[in-house]
Amino acid sequence: MSRVSTESELRSLVMQHAAGLPLQQRAIADYLLEHLQLVPFLSIPELARRSGASEATVVRFAQRIGFSGFSELKVALVDLLQLRLAADPSDQPAEDLGEDVLNAVAALEISNIERSVAAIDRSGFAAVAEALYAADHTFTFGMGVSAHLAELAAYTLTQTGVRASCLSTRFTSPREQAVALRAGDAVVVFSFPPYSKQSLEMIDDANRRGAATVAICDRLTAPAAGLARWTLAVKSDNLMFTNAVAAITVLFNALSAAIATSHRERALEAFAHINRVLEGDANLLAADRQSPRSDPLLP
Repeated sequence: MSRVSTESELRSLVMQHAAGLPLQQRAIADYLLEHLQLVPFLSIPELARRSGASEATVVRFAQRIGFSGFSELKVALVDLLQLRLAADPSDQPAEDLGEDVLNAVAALEISNIERSVAAIDRSGFAAVAEALYAADHTFTFGMGVSAHLAELAAYTLTQTGVRASCLSTRFTSPREQAVALRAGDAVVVFSFPPYSKQSLEMIDDANRRGAATVAICDRLTAPAAGLARWTLAVKSDNLMFTNAVAAITVLFNALSAAIATSHRERALEAFAHINRVLEGDANLLAADRQSPRSDPLLP
């Protein structure tokens, strides 16, 4: 790991290696030196696009100058930027993420979706969809941002008539809830960096109870992937350090659509029931608005 405590040290480090760098890595070095305050906010795909290099070359460049990878280089750049702003809060970066930060974020999310769709094995995707349909009950689970994804997944499955619910993160240990699992159930665990021990334990307990297990991760070599019966890998690259979620939501929407398409009768029955509920709620609300107030204390 390269240790740098000032921007001057980082510039010197890059320049020490510059002469021996391959052409594409040299292009990354040039871009880094010219945009030192901007690079901390760029993802690997965005830096590759801006410098004209490949994504793999970005990682190799970071390793070539002494870092374990681009993430470690990015952390060092963020630390240096924080030191600069602490010394002079008015010294803001002179440039932003291009003309429009919305375009930059959208372009990265689109890239995540396209790369995920291209890489996902279709037979594995179909097997997961069928397993969720066939399960007596599907439980979803995740920690951090994955907890919100788990809630969305349970909601989406319910819309297709699949019995689904999200396991809470409020228990002392999420494994307490494994007592509700039965053979014939399915457990879907969302596991993205930083990986949580609780998610791995949830998969392990579900396996012990004979439930079908699915891991949705950022890569096929993620810790959860080695435990689950099925794994679907989804890109979650983000401009920030958190995980982007667009490709993940697209994947689960597609799983629900696949279930609804293959099992139309149950899906249509669920749709009809939901419509009746919503229409009934709307009628009650309309009637309540039209009825005179009965509370004598109200004007």
